[in-house]
Amino acid sequence: MSSSKEIHLVVFSHGLWGNPGHLQYLVEQFEAKHGDYVQILNAKSNSSKYTYDGINVCGDRLVEEILAEVKSLQDNTSNKVTKFSIIGYSLGGLISRYTIGILYQQGFFKNIEPILFATFATPHLGIRREDSKLLAKLVNWISSTLLSQTGEQLTFVDKYEGNEPILLTMSRPDQIFFKALSEFKYRKIYANSRNDRTVPFWTAAISEIDPFENFDELEIVTNEKFQDIIESISKLENIPKISFNQKLTNTIKGVLRYMLVVIATPILLPLWIILVLSTITFQGIMSRRRVRKILAMKVKNSNNGLSNDFGTVGSTSLEEDAVETAMNIKNFLAPSSPTTQKSLSNSNLFEDASASTPMSEFTTSSQFPCVRVCQAQCEAFSNLNKLKWEKIVVFLDAFNAHAAIVMRNRLQTKGKEIIKHFVEEAFIV
Repeated sequence: MSSSKEIHLVVFSHGLWGNPGHLQYLVEQFEAKHGDYVQILNAKSNSSKYTYDGINVCGDRLVEEILAEVKSLQDNTSNKVTKFSIIGYSLGGLISRYTIGILYQQGFFKNIEPILFATFATPHLGIRREDSKLLAKLVNWISSTLLSQTGEQLTFVDKYEGNEPILLTMSRPDQIFFKALSEFKYRKIYANSRNDRTVPFWTAAISEIDPFENFDELEIVTNEKFQDIIESISKLENIPKISFNQKLTNTIKGVLRYMLVVIATPILLPLWIILVLSTITFQGIMSRRRVRKILAMKVKNSNNGLSNDFGTVGSTSLEEDAVETAMNIKNFLAPSSPTTQKSLSNSNLFEDASASTPMSEFTTSSQFPCVRVCQAQCEAFSNLNKLKWEKIVVFLDAFNAHAAIVMRNRLQTKGKEIIKHFVEEAFIV
């Protein structure tokens, strides 16, 4: 008789309008390092258009996919899943938080030890900004409208159980989602400091401020082994003065960028609008219909009413970029120095401008103004930081750090060092 084999199941969950291919490089590197010790599930149940359906609907699908994987692994009685880890990228991190809550509710972790919960560039506090500009408010509304239930949830305008936003409910200590998170041995966050206009630092790092909005005013200390990881920051005592030649160069660059926008906008904007109206709007409408059917079937107690057709529909880079732009163009519009509001946390403050502040558990600082967000986001911030998170702050010199952080495609090589760090340093077998 063969001896029983204990299995550590590791689940990877992609982001909005994504598919398993987006995490393929991460999975390959992970498998090369840990493949002898773990079983990997690169989830496919929420591919492409299905990510519009909402965190809860997507989470229910992922639960079914995980349970099916566990059953398949344990059909051979010599196998037993004893450990569990889950890694989410972008929206996949929020879907993962919902998923573990449902698994917790079902008793999944009574016999399976939760080890690592990790996210890459995940909007834990949503994407809503309370900026006063009319255009920013308009884009908030467009984001919540075009992207169906997912868009509403990311902008905190949805009504989940108890008529409050789902992301607020998922942050509450008395809810299954928080309780499930607290069960994990390790909780780790990778957050871009710059060049991520889709998921800015403050929401990815569960922070009430964004010290990197004025990057040139900071002294940065990076990791000795992984130079793309920021260990600590401090405000420069004497900000270097810009020379006349540098000012002239910056002015010329600014004029050239402005001219490029003026020339390109009449050509590109109509094409982008057509793409949004034809693809995103259509998929949003179909998603709302799909969600209504799912919820109606749940009321009838019909095994959750979730289709087994997980769909492996791919998407072009143009469609992915259009979705991200539609959802997050407001982050281009946010003022560089948001209006200060009262701090909600006294942790990790540094009063001395010259003092170095570690990034590993960073939440706030009196040296920087708070990002203007809604009250529900403020509550979610306070709730989530009651848990201990290890925060890995990333600086990628890439145009689209959101895609590069997981090397979403092979052309985005800037993220290799971050993936190497996760594979070698962050994951615990």
